[in-house]
Amino acid sequence: MAEKKIIPISTEQFQEYFSVYNKSDEKDNSVIYSGITENLKNFAVGHYFWFVADCITMKTIDVSPNIEIHTPYNHKEWSNQNVQHFLDLIHPEDGQYLLSALVSSARIYKNMRRPEKNNIRFNFYVRMLNHENNYRWVLIQAPKQCFNKYNQIESSLIVIYDLSHFPINHMPLLSIIDDQGKEIQYSKHIMLKDTKQDDIKPNVTQREKEILMLMAQGLNSPKIAEHLFISYHTVENHKRNLRKKTNTKTSTELIAFSINNCILSV
Repeated sequence: MAEKKIIPISTEQFQEYFSVYNKSDEKDNSVIYSGITENLKNFAVGHYFWFVADCITMKTIDVSPNIEIHTPYNHKEWSNQNVQHFLDLIHPEDGQYLLSALVSSARIYKNMRRPEKNNIRFNFYVRMLNHENNYRWVLIQAPKQCFNKYNQIESSLIVIYDLSHFPINHMPLLSIIDDQGKEIQYSKHIMLKDTKQDDIKPNVTQREKEILMLMAQGLNSPKIAEHLFISYHTVENHKRNLRKKTNTKTSTELIAFSINNCILSV
């Protein structure tokens, strides 16, 4: 199984790639995607919801009726929302990588020959907020797109499956599987300065290791404080001390450093 790395991109870069400059005639999206959305329940791996993204306006144009069961927003709050609205639901350590993975998959798909396009599946794995504002792992797929004559994606059906019923500690960012079972996995490419230390490892306490483990599982400071029965400020102090000990600046760098130097096992 091949494995590659994906470098994060900005929201502006994402929008620039998917922007449609040659608008075609208006299409009835309810007709284009209705057959698929009606049959999703027959193939779903768990609870799911969907929305249709319009690349012309860069906004959502249709959402599933059950969306408020799976996210903090109701049906009305989801309608006509931009990319940032969706990105705010994704774990901050996953969001920009997801945008990059979506661009990468679109490039790969467009360059495929027509017979190959019917035999490939793109799976995206990220942590996303549920209706209780807790992060859980989800699987994101885009089973159908609408292309114009310039081979630009005008709209896409996005389906999100809840994986919280699976015991997951770590997933690839993007997995590409063909009908022969061949798989290519893309992981996050995290830029670190001096990720391996030749000298003595930093002295990390048991409490700090507990906090690191919960961070790696996607919990934020309030949730960590609640889980460990300590105050929010105590958690923040531990995080600050950990970044100082490991000479890292962000939570992503801290977790990567901890894994690379065997402080944390994920």
